[in-house]
Amino acid sequence: MKSHRVRVSAVSRCAKALLLGALLVGITSTFANGSSAFANDSRPQPTPPDQVGAYSIGHTTVVVTDPRRNLDGSTPATSAGRALHLDIWYPTRVKTTEHVTYTWNNPLYNENPGGAVYPGLPDLPALTAEGSVSFNPVLEGAPLARGEFPLLVGSHGNLVSSAKNMPDTLETLASHGYVVMSIEHTGNDDAWYQADFLGRRLGLPLGPNPSTSAAGNILQRTKDVSFVIDAALGGVIDQNAGIKFSKRIDAESIGVLGYSLGGQTSLATVTGIGSAGYPADSRVKAAFMGAGTNYGLLLNSADYANAKVPLLFFGNDTGIVYDTFNQFTGTPTKYLVDIADYNHHIGGYESSWCQDFHNSMKAVNPAVFPSVFTGGAASLDRSDVANYIFDATFYFSYTGRRESGVFDYCDPSVFDGISDAQLVSVLFGDPRILAVRDELVGSMPLKPEASIAETTRLTNQYAVAFFDKTLKHDDAYSRYLTKSANDRRNPLVRFVENCQNVAAHPIDLRPGDKITFVPVGDSGYDLSVTSGASLYDQGLTKLALNGNGVSYLKFDGFSFHVPGMPDPVENLIVNENGVISTRTSPDIGGIDDNGSPWYMKGHLLLSAQFTIGALMKDLSAAAPAAMGGHVFGYLDDAEHRVVVTYRDVPAAGTTAPNTLQIAIYDSGKIEMIVGELAATGAVYSPSILGTIGIAGGQTRVADLRRVTPISFSELRDNGSVFAPFGSEAAIFEQFYSGTEASCQKHGERDDDN
Repeated sequence: MKSHRVRVSAVSRCAKALLLGALLVGITSTFANGSSAFANDSRPQPTPPDQVGAYSIGHTTVVVTDPRRNLDGSTPATSAGRALHLDIWYPTRVKTTEHVTYTWNNPLYNENPGGAVYPGLPDLPALTAEGSVSFNPVLEGAPLARGEFPLLVGSHGNLVSSAKNMPDTLETLASHGYVVMSIEHTGNDDAWYQADFLGRRLGLPLGPNPSTSAAGNILQRTKDVSFVIDAALGGVIDQNAGIKFSKRIDAESIGVLGYSLGGQTSLATVTGIGSAGYPADSRVKAAFMGAGTNYGLLLNSADYANAKVPLLFFGNDTGIVYDTFNQFTGTPTKYLVDIADYNHHIGGYESSWCQDFHNSMKAVNPAVFPSVFTGGAASLDRSDVANYIFDATFYFSYTGRRESGVFDYCDPSVFDGISDAQLVSVLFGDPRILAVRDELVGSMPLKPEASIAETTRLTNQYAVAFFDKTLKHDDAYSRYLTKSANDRRNPLVRFVENCQNVAAHPIDLRPGDKITFVPVGDSGYDLSVTSGASLYDQGLTKLALNGNGVSYLKFDGFSFHVPGMPDPVENLIVNENGVISTRTSPDIGGIDDNGSPWYMKGHLLLSAQFTIGALMKDLSAAAPAAMGGHVFGYLDDAEHRVVVTYRDVPAAGTTAPNTLQIAIYDSGKIEMIVGELAATGAVYSPSILGTIGIAGGQTRVADLRRVTPISFSELRDNGSVFAPFGSEAAIFEQFYSGTEASCQKHGERDDDN
């Protein structure tokens, strides 16, 4: 089959800057000393799990078809079957210095003229975006090394692609002696999103698009995983790839790994889906869930208990595992790698993130704006429309209009070669992006303490160590899977083995409690908590907040000083999720709480901005419309203060209201007044009750464990105390339900949040 990857021997100037810049310092791409091992084909000597192994990396792509299902996964099959595109990485003996480019162009959609090859799939124009260059040297179509290797089947996130599923980690696993097959789930990938937009939304003539329903999405994805295992073991992939994988795969050593929605796919593969009567795949012996979700809360405690193989949950930013970890009672071993301030989408794309962002900006044709989205699109060149959709996928699905993912994690070279006119067009005609870029580009990346490089290194380390231990039964990397070693080596990580044991810290603030921060020069605040306070007038201005959105408040003549900050703050960015951030750019969002206490602590301390955490959990101002819940904000001229009020706003998916008010004075004084706080978090993360306080946002990751929360209730009506504060400091308290009651028998508590 024709390869759909472009081989390159030299990286473009921009891509090279992205690959070798500050974000990627610390991830080595050199091979270990494996020359003698290659010469006699003996087992290579082990290298550290966060580095490339002793094998070189081969890559190929294939299309395989499940004849038992239709394109949308339905049965009985009345068509040619369900076609799936795969990216495959594997160990090879052939050394290379070349790189490959992973594109977003799925051949099932882009090379299907008239639907003749795969009937029912649209014929999409190929994107002109260049794609991302592999981080490691990779040889397209290289011969597979001799020996027997475990098989790993990968599953990507919602509406992404097989080549964008932790690509650096899949390469690294191949270099450590794994055959890695990453599935592109037809009907739930980026190509489907493009086809849906071009066809259904714009009315362009395309064939039927095989969408999978929300309820059936995970089921079909899980069936895809099992089918690919069938195809790998049965030689079907060999026929299409021209490489005899089936003879080199150890059928007793099969694992699954996925990211985001792919994390749940991997989990469902080993738990089964009880509600659908679908059993676990007993051939799978280990599962790695990267930032996994429980999409639609499909799996339940009975499914969790049904997992009988080792599990590793990585990047607990969605909160699911914090609440449910102890319910996986059937597995012999399970781990949770909880990472402070983990960015969900950055972690999935790894080094491809900034490259793809740059290339998406280059691909858009400014001349067609705004026709694509305001009518007349049917008369445009379809490639222009497709490139706009690709760009919209990046900006709206993954970073939002505020583009914080770019400024927080990318090197300034991401803007190289992008003119002002092009950048404005990319942001759908909004010129404010220019001021944001000019203000922030000199400080990029804004979040060096939680960089792409470090989160990728951690992903590689744990994936290799976990699968070596569970599939190869090799304990050489076992030290990476112990709590004591992780506490010493990985300051971003809170590591849990077998038992999530956290003492509860329930909300003990009462209605009428007022927390007051009075600045004392540049050294800190006089802090006090008094009871019996009444809420101030909330005003009449309802802020337009929903869907984790923000509202920007700036009033002529109003500013306030923060200890440790050189300039007064003029802009207030009010987030729906109980957060007021104060970075000077109005295009940067707030903090969205979906995770664990450890994740949220890092999200507050490493945010690269002064933050007022009014409640900091996933709230929904849109959901309680019938209850009268809203967020209000206005300038009280008479008192020289801005007042923001969260009035009767519940956590996402719940109905219990939260009311809390924040008053910020031009003197720098900050007050938080409690109306009512609900003792529940979002429905998918009920144990996370909220975080209240202030933080400078510049804490070094090495100091993360040393910055500890306080207890506001202990200060109630006891006068004031001085609290040191600077750009690296925080004065905050976290509230969460405990987990210790369900696993005390397993040993020590793990309440180090």
